Order: sequence, then C-alpha cells, then structure tokens
Amino acid sequence: MRPQRPARLAFAALVPLAVVMACDSREKALARQMDIESKDVPKTDLSAAQLPPHPTRDALMPLLEKLYTLQAVPPVTETGTAGTYNYEVQAGVASIVKLAPGLSEDDKIRAVITGVAEADSWAFRTDARRDYADQIHRVMRGYGDDQKDQILRMYGQLKLLQFFNGDDAAAAIEALPADVKPTVEAMRKHYVEDKLQIWEQWMNVRMYARRVVAGDQPFRGVLRQIKQELGQQEPPALTWEESVDAPFLAWAEEIRSNEELLIKLTDLRDLKDREEYLGETHSFWAVEGSPKVPAKAKGVKIEPELGFGVHREDLGGGYNELTFVFSKKLSGTALKKAYVRSIVYGQLLTDFGMLATAGSDFAKRDENNVIDSATSVVPDEYDPLFARCSSGAALDTLIIHYKGKFPFLADLPSGGDGDAVLAAAHKCIIAGAAGDIHVPSKDDKKDQEGPAPGTRLALYQMLARFENVDVNLARMASETKTEEDEVIEDAEAVLERIKKKQSEGKGVK
Repeated sequence: MRPQRPARLAFAALVPLAVVMACDSREKALARQMDIESKDVPKTDLSAAQLPPHPTRDALMPLLEKLYTLQAVPPVTETGTAGTYNYEVQAGVASIVKLAPGLSEDDKIRAVITGVAEADSWAFRTDARRDYADQIHRVMRGYGDDQKDQILRMYGQLKLLQFFNGDDAAAAIEALPADVKPTVEAMRKHYVEDKLQIWEQWMNVRMYARRVVAGDQPFRGVLRQIKQELGQQEPPALTWEESVDAPFLAWAEEIRSNEELLIKLTDLRDLKDREEYLGETHSFWAVEGSPKVPAKAKGVKIEPELGFGVHREDLGGGYNELTFVFSKKLSGTALKKAYVRSIVYGQLLTDFGMLATAGSDFAKRDENNVIDSATSVVPDEYDPLFARCSSGAALDTLIIHYKGKFPFLADLPSGGDGDAVLAAAHKCIIAGAAGDIHVPSKDDKKDQEGPAPGTRLALYQMLARFENVDVNLARMASETKTEEDEVIEDAEAVLERIKKKQSEGKGVK
C-alpha cells in the first residue's frame, strides 16, 4: 500500500541515504563525488643505479635528451614482459623503461623512444599542483583501470606528437647514428602525417578522465604546446546560454535569473555545482533541421510523447554529454514545456536515489518472494526509460505546485494531479521494462505488494522534490477538523494546564 500524501515529505529527506551502489558505472560516479584518493607512491622493483648501459638507449641519446629534458634520461633494460607496446614503464620519479625480450633492433628503437616519452610524465615538476601519482589514482578510482591505462599511454603519444612536430626534432634526428636514423625518421613521418589520428585517440579517452590530468602538469605543458604548434585543443566549454539554439535563449536566460527555479530543475543545490554547470553545461538544445544540430545527433529519432529526441554520450564518472533535438512541429508553450522537461530529463537520467530505490524490482526472488539484495540493480539500459517516464510526472508536479510562484511556469499546462501523474509514470516504466521488472502473476498469493513496488516508491520519493511544502502544509492546516481532532486538542490543553500548575507548585483541582 502506498503511503499517504504527507508521508512523501518525510521520504524526501531519506533520499540521500538511499543512494547505494546501483551498478559499476554509478559506483564510479559516487567514488568521484566522494573524491576518494590514494596517497600511495608507486614502488620501484629495480634500481636504476644497478642497471648497465643499454646500446640502443646510448645510440638514441641525442634525441632522448631533447625529448626528456627535466632529469637524466631513464635507464633501459630488457627485463620486461611481452605486452601490447613491446615495453613497460616502471613508474615513479626514478623511472625505468623495460623492453620485452627478443625484439628486433627496429622494435627496440621504437620501444625505447616511446617508453622514454611515457616515462617523462613521472619526472618531478616544481610547478605541478598535484603529484602525478595522485592524479593517476584519481582517474583509476573515479573512472576505472581502462581509463587509467589510456591516460598513462596517451601522455607518451602526445609528447611524441608535440616533439616530432616541433623545432627540435630535425636537429635531434640529424645527430643520430646512421643505422638508427631510418626508423626514427619513419616515426617522425607517422607523428607528422597522422597527427589528427593521434589527437583523436586522446579525444577517445573519456572527457572527465582527461580533465583530471589536462589542467595540471605534465599534461598541461604538452597540451599547450600542441595547441600553439598544431592548433589542436580540448573542446571549448559551452556556457548555459551558448548551449541552446535561438528559440530557447530567452527561456534559458530567464531560468538562470531565478536561482530557486534553476535548483528545482537541475537539483544542483550547491552554488559551486551550479556555477560549474552554468559555465560548462555538457548539453545542447537544438530544433530539428537547424544548422545548430551537431553532426553526431542528426539521426536522432524524435519521441512524440517527449517532443524531442536525445543523443547521449558517456563521459565517465556518471557524467553524460546530452544533445536534445526538438521536433520542428513544436512552437509556443508546447516547445517551452518540452524544453523544460528536457532539463528535468537530464537530471533524472542520473538520479541515483530514484534508481537505487527502484533496484529491488529487478532483483531475483526465491519461491517465497524473498529478494536477493545482491541483484537489486536497475540495469543501465533502463536509465533513459526512468528519465523519460518520470520527467513528465516531475514537470507536471512542478507546474501544479509552483506556477503561482514562478511566472516562468504560469503559461505551461499540467497533465494531471499528483496521484494521476505518479500512476502514469509507474505504468510507463512497467510497460517499458516488461519482462525484466517485477510484476507478480494474478494468482501469486505470496506477493502482497503489487507490480514494481520499488519503482512506485522511488517515483513517490522523487516527486517530493517538485512539490511545494508550504502549499502542502497550508492545505493540511485548512482541512476541516474532525471530532477526533477536537478531542485530541482538548486533551492536550488539559495536559498543558496540569503541567503549568505543577511547575507553579500548586495542586490541581
């Protein structure tokens, strides 16, 4: 049985406590939010001082000294394992490049140069704000080992991209022995002619993982030089107003000007989070057929019930890059309502509280209808379904409760009262997740909760954020008193009189 309407206010306070690890991707997002860091410093298992000179390293020294400029060029040894890149870097300030055994001389040359370029990331830099080991741990904790490995690998690629396209490369290659020049020249040709391909490899690292390291050394200096020499740079940040097509601009500006409304739509309660979002929104709103629609979103299918289609890119750590493409048939209040709904949609797409509470509906159950909590997870593929179904209910609830307070909402029609929109959203999710979501058979007498009770509760809690508490309390206070209410109030008055007499030291007559 669903709790009575006033209980929703209490449930709203419990939502943050319901934020549990719903799946791997959400776990990474929560780890990022908690800023979990490790202060461990990579431990070396070889001593650079004990390693003998390596002939390939020595032959390449005129180039390596230009490539690795901060300290002495790392030593090279052939004690590594046969990996993807023919080398591995023993991380730390005292880096060592370990070559895989049995390499040809050509492969050794390539592995030494690439390994030294990667090892350059570990060199001590006085202008680094955060130790590189800490940066790497932040990537690993927030985005996973795959992103960490890409970051480690890509520094060497970016370093070589910058070096071989820079002023020092020609002189360094000219100073090399004749027998190594052809291989090094082939490497230079690759980094010059295929520079856009190499840059695209960097762009393929998740944006938020890149940004952990891009603003600090060692990446900051290399990226700055690549921008100066090659004109390549990280995509510029788009502000809240820059992220919208012309029909939405006035509405976007009006929302920004009303902080309370902005918080309701985005759930960004901290000023720092709001300013970060307004400065770089990671969403774009455009009308179908507009030249503002990005190439990646031109094939987006418009959902008639929403009035828009969504192109979603995973940036890692629970962040998304969203492009909303609106039907060209919409105008006026219909377009405005679809636009406002899309903002709510984007927030609810990663509403961890709602998704965590609904997780029990997707859990395995035994013959006694007991839930296996380890499987209590909303599958990632249903996140858009929850956002689509719940965003309509959320917006209608917001309009019902706040159109008198926010002039911006005054001309928007609502789709029904609180109970009706909740029931419609619940039914929408059950239909969309049919086959995976829990719906008991009609003859199942052990199930007393009905279909998808976790989702019903999750929606109920979520909608509390879009209700006006002042309106609820005023409505409750204006309700007609029953005889039972009057008896309770009379009893409370008698108790207060007794307490007062006792405090004054007088008996009660």
